[in-house]
Amino acid sequence: MPGVTTAGSTVAITGQDARHILRVLRLGPGDEVEAVDGAGAERRGVIVRAGGDEVLVMLAEGSDVCREPSVFITILQGLPKGDKMDEVVRKNTEIGVSRFVPVVTERTVARPDPSGTARRVERWRRIAREASKQSGRQRVPDVLEIMGFQEALGQVASGTGPDASAADDRLIIMLWELERSRSIREVLRERRGARDILVFVGPEGGFSREEVGQAVACGAVTCGLGPRILRTETAGLVVASIILYEAGEMG
Repeated sequence: MPGVTTAGSTVAITGQDARHILRVLRLGPGDEVEAVDGAGAERRGVIVRAGGDEVLVMLAEGSDVCREPSVFITILQGLPKGDKMDEVVRKNTEIGVSRFVPVVTERTVARPDPSGTARRVERWRRIAREASKQSGRQRVPDVLEIMGFQEALGQVASGTGPDASAADDRLIIMLWELERSRSIREVLRERRGARDILVFVGPEGGFSREEVGQAVACGAVTCGLGPRILRTETAGLVVASIILYEAGEMG
């Protein structure tokens, strides 16, 4: 919910959020709610008026509870076929991923139609908002525009755009099924201090050797996920879970 401010102020919740409060949760005047602005600010509040598609809430003191992970994970997802990207965004949002970058790679089968690109990205952003709400997150993950592999790699290499942070704080991981000598666990334990972690996940056909070489030249570390080949929509979720576990954010 946008506009969460100071204690004692009144904010209006409208649209889908208001309908959810009134028709699904069946709350009304006098009931307590938690308001989160999508950027991490959270306030408890009491409903003072409700009707139609608007709920007015008087805010109380801010919450000290932090449900956002200490590690910032970006999934650079090779664009998969069909509606698999929906699940990538939904499931990874639930567990704590902070940013998604849909990437068209050499082996991407589902080439996006330019006329429908904006609609697809907005759908993924809506899914991220809904999944954030369902899982009680305080921040809605970013979903960037669809970009080509070279563009994504260029931003990673330059340290600008979606992946900018201090070099010693960043770790770039490229999942590659042909990498047998280095596991995700080894990579993470070698770089325990990394708090900005970018994960390249290939589409159904994986990355080409040329793409892997280009990523490594830009500082990426290749790693495998064991002897089994995971589906593209599963791989990122597994890696994100391992990252969060190793960072002490799960279990």
